[in-house]
Amino acid sequence: ITVGEILRNTEGSLAPVACLEQTPNQCEKCGYCITLPVWQGLEKVVNEYLDSISLQDIIEQKRNGSSDYII
Repeated sequence: ITVGEILRNTEGSLAPVACLEQTPNQCEKCGYCITLPVWQGLEKVVNEYLDSISLQDIIEQKRNGSSDYII
């Protein structure tokens, strides 16, 4: 189980802007929004990062005396 899965199940979407919560994007401005690629990139980075951390990773970090992750 990843941190990303936990957060999406408990908090809902991790999208940085509401228009990215729907697929396909239903925003009337998405065809010409100059900031949309920024938000899409941020969403990708956040999801990839959080999906790369498992509960096992957190447990192992704690066992090794590291406290890099705080949830």
